[in-house]
Amino acid sequence: MKRSLLILALILATTMAAAGVVYAQGGYDLSWWTVDGGGGVLSNGGYALNATVGQPDAGATLTGGNYTLVGGFWGAGAVGYQVYLPIVLRNR
Repeated sequence: MKRSLLILALILATTMAAAGVVYAQGGYDLSWWTVDGGGGVLSNGGYALNATVGQPDAGATLTGGNYTLVGGFWGAGAVGYQVYLPIVLRNR
């Protein structure tokens, strides 16, 4: 009983010390990061579009002259998929 109480007290003290260190670290930095891949250059005649998947400007409207480009994400509606749920059986 005394040993388990001592172990519990040590775990509690360690947790409290770690929480104090984390609290003393100051402000947090939530930088913007992006995972880029996929995409490429699309061109036809006098038009070209450079695209990269995962850019943080998704949803931003880009304008120039008579043209407007709205960034966004690819919809999943055009892609067919199947749900695969394996059955795990236990032999007794």
